[in-house]
Amino acid sequence: MTTACSLILWSTVSHAATLTWSANTESDLAGYRVYQCTQLPCSRATGTASLLATLGRATSLDIGTPTTVRHYVVTAYDFNNNESSDSNVATYTPPSSPPSPPVISVNPTSLSFTVVQGSGNPSPQTLTISNTGGGTLTWSSSDNAPWLTHTPQSGAGGGSITVSVAPDSLAAGTYAATLTLSATGASSVSVPVTVTVTAPTVAHPPRPLNLQLRSIESRIAR
Repeated sequence: MTTACSLILWSTVSHAATLTWSANTESDLAGYRVYQCTQLPCSRATGTASLLATLGRATSLDIGTPTTVRHYVVTAYDFNNNESSDSNVATYTPPSSPPSPPVISVNPTSLSFTVVQGSGNPSPQTLTISNTGGGTLTWSSSDNAPWLTHTPQSGAGGGSITVSVAPDSLAAGTYAATLTLSATGASSVSVPVTVTVTAPTVAHPPRPLNLQLRSIESRIAR
């Protein structure tokens, strides 16, 4: 008997791993034995290999998805139980779990400005950005109103955005816009921004109190 010619191992995160080897072509082949080891060297000669399965003429074995590193060798045996030497060693390494995706978090979750018409722009506000997921967060931002500006418009990791409004051209009323944050591999986040413009108060002169009218009678001396 000769040793199994080759040993191939494949696996994916979602499927079990399968051990395969090339078929022995000798006429007295009865089957194969699969051995496994938890460390190298892996062989029957060193006594580190334990029998995992005894098969017929199948040339593959589903080994599941071991959670630790495993090493495998295969032998062929005939009807007289003569066994070949070990095949080459195949090693199974559990696939690494993919990193969790980034998650965009903002604080606060909305912004609101109030300004009296004609009094100039209100003070800017700060929006804080953080990654509450995994991986690397590389974000960009945009807004949808001509009276709304923000800076910076991109960044990596955590950071902050300065948000400003310029409502000078707006009539009295409440206006809404959205600042949107996006990142590769992450769900976008929308931050509502509102600005309330109020009309200025008209000042009236003070009304005099206790106003009295008196008639003056003129007498002409004769």
